[in-house]
Amino acid sequence: MLAVLACQLAALAGIAVHAEQAMPEQQVKAAYILNFTRYASWPAPALADPHAPLVVCMVGAGAADMARQLQKRAAGSHPLELRIVSRMEETDPCHAVYLALPERSRQSAWLTRMREQAILTIGDSASFLADGGMINMMLVDGSIRFEVNLTAAKHSGVGLNPRMLALAERVVGGDAK
Repeated sequence: MLAVLACQLAALAGIAVHAEQAMPEQQVKAAYILNFTRYASWPAPALADPHAPLVVCMVGAGAADMARQLQKRAAGSHPLELRIVSRMEETDPCHAVYLALPERSRQSAWLTRMREQAILTIGDSASFLADGGMINMMLVDGSIRFEVNLTAAKHSGVGLNPRMLALAERVVGGDAK
């Protein structure tokens, strides 16, 4: 069932999926990131123009490969503008940030800096939600699943669509599944 969900999310992202061919992990994660941006909402000051680019910043291992997967994509009426960043200060114009940092202390520092900003934070480490991240992707039995820290999202002003929350493996700070 989870493999079907990954295929559905990938199909929604416009990525071709064939049942007999497994998708590379980075490609699946890119499809998830695209859909997370499609099912998130930002407060008016952060994304006032309905056709303004939605800036997605990528940090860490695999960032460039995932950015290539997301080129020429859009979240609703917002074309994605992809940036590879290496310093925390570079996240100021970002609407979403994907963090793939191996050291927990660095991840925690980045998340602390973004905590008060309307930035959708996405990661893939066991400590991501505990460190204040919003959406954590994880590999379970060969399938990508995700969990959500709704408290962190609400604190930053980023809204997450209930349909997406219903697909989450776990939601922290919200109604139990």
